[in-house]
Amino acid sequence: MLAGLDGDAAAHTALLSKLSPYLRAYFKGRLVRVGRGPADAEDLVQETLIAIHTRRHTYDRSQLLTPWMHAVARYKLVDYLRRTKGSVKCNRSS
Repeated sequence: MLAGLDGDAAAHTALLSKLSPYLRAYFKGRLVRVGRGPADAEDLVQETLIAIHTRRHTYDRSQLLTPWMHAVARYKLVDYLRRTKGSVKCNRSS
């Protein structure tokens, strides 16, 4: 992240590539609980990577990257759940 912030485009690209599988697993694990599939998780991965890219200037270099990245992912998930709450499948048996 720091190298990317300093203008190293290759380092920034490598960071986004390394974050992708982690984000994919994070979103799949949470979305399965609300009846959503891998396509929804993939959409969230892409939205989160775009947010990390466009909001990278908000990252505080003196802090760890992981909590900042988790916050971005969590906000994207919450936004997604709000947008789609009317169409979320209920997994409870009646």
